[in-house]
Amino acid sequence: MLAAKSKKNRIVSLLLAFAAGALLSAQTTEQPLSVTPAVELKSPTKLGKLYQLQLKKDDKWTDVGHAIKGTGKPFVAYYSSGEYRLITPSKKWLKVWADEFDGDDLDFTKWEKEENNYGGGNNERQAYRTNKKYCSVKDGLLNINVYRDSHTTSDGKTQPYSSARIRTLNRGDWKYGRFEIRAKMPNGQGIWPAVWMLPTNSKYGGWASGGEIDIIESRGSMVEETTGALHFGGAWPRNTYLAHSYKFPKNNAAEKFHIYTLEWTADEIKWFVDGKLCKTRKKEEWFSEAAKQNPSAPFDQEFHMIINVAVDGRFFEKTKQQADRLKPNVFPQTLQIDYVRVYQWAE
Repeated sequence: MLAAKSKKNRIVSLLLAFAAGALLSAQTTEQPLSVTPAVELKSPTKLGKLYQLQLKKDDKWTDVGHAIKGTGKPFVAYYSSGEYRLITPSKKWLKVWADEFDGDDLDFTKWEKEENNYGGGNNERQAYRTNKKYCSVKDGLLNINVYRDSHTTSDGKTQPYSSARIRTLNRGDWKYGRFEIRAKMPNGQGIWPAVWMLPTNSKYGGWASGGEIDIIESRGSMVEETTGALHFGGAWPRNTYLAHSYKFPKNNAAEKFHIYTLEWTADEIKWFVDGKLCKTRKKEEWFSEAAKQNPSAPFDQEFHMIINVAVDGRFFEKTKQQADRLKPNVFPQTLQIDYVRVYQWAE
């Protein structure tokens, strides 16, 4: 009986070994690889000059990627074989950076998630958190979500709401340009979505001597209008600002997507909504206490972009809005961004 069992066990072992070998063989089967010939592209560049790479296809030249800014060193890149050229367009806006939010997660080569619990200096009541629940990319849209989730930091600071704040710091920093955002706002009272800019390395000191550019701000349930602003002057509390509002002629900011555009040069800053000019600010209207002899300061330095949704705070001081009045079933309150595109002017 024992001998029979031993023989049976050997047969089972052999069968298992055969199956394992067959599986290993299936797993290690070689697959042919396709190889595409590559060409090295090389061209001298001038410092600060904008260049656009193009590929000839069907006897037409088409742009490849975004425009690049010359560094004074040669441009070197590798692409699949074809006929290419590097052109220097002039008197037009060239796209130098963009996020279409086509993936399934935030692109961390372009954005950084921030985390803090301190109300932005405006008595805001949100905690900025890094969880996907509060910042996600889905179906071609960036979603910044506000939930009534309380959060306490290790030092004991508690906020009753949770949201997200992302920025392009050291991933996208620009001095002048055209900034285009297609977005749809939330409409809950006390909910404060914003797309804005801060200096990357503030030559002129702290806020607001170093400047702040607000491209879009939406004041809670007042979605029939959008606002924009510049902050400048001295360091707080010697700061000052210029603000404006724009009323939508038809669909409000929460009913449909609108295109918000800011054009920023050394001499002026302009705001547009759906292609319509809303406001122009001239350099004579702003200043920095740290550079009174420089008429372009503080808006002559590199700035980076920030997207966030805050809750309550000083932005609502002259209103009766308060997020605590919102019903639980209206959360999350969501800011949706279809794309962010950045252009610079080719002289």
